[in-house]
Amino acid sequence: MKTSKFMKSIIAVVVLIFVAELSFAGISNPKETNDLKTVMKTHVVYPEFAKENNLTGFVIVAFDVDADGGITVKEINANSLYFQQYIENKLKELVLENPQAYLGTTQYYRFDFQLLND
Repeated sequence: MKTSKFMKSIIAVVVLIFVAELSFAGISNPKETNDLKTVMKTHVVYPEFAKENNLTGFVIVAFDVDADGGITVKEINANSLYFQQYIENKLKELVLENPQAYLGTTQYYRFDFQLLND
């Protein structure tokens, strides 16, 4: 029971940090295509296996960026092991073009995978 409350508290803190970062994201140059949000949306798309199986879910990830632009996942929380593994694999492939902007700070990102009605 205590572990469940602890996990909920951790998730709540990560979500709050994520929301706070989104609030400040609008201050940056909207024409910049190398910002983290744009790169993530471009590189990580709704996986085919999820579409084929009508799966929905989310992944919250905390990661560091190294000097070469590589990503190291520090923490990851997902409601599905499939989505968790998908995000881990996609982030391993990703190399950011401007890593200096992210050095020394942990980045937080939430991926939501929802089916859209056509």
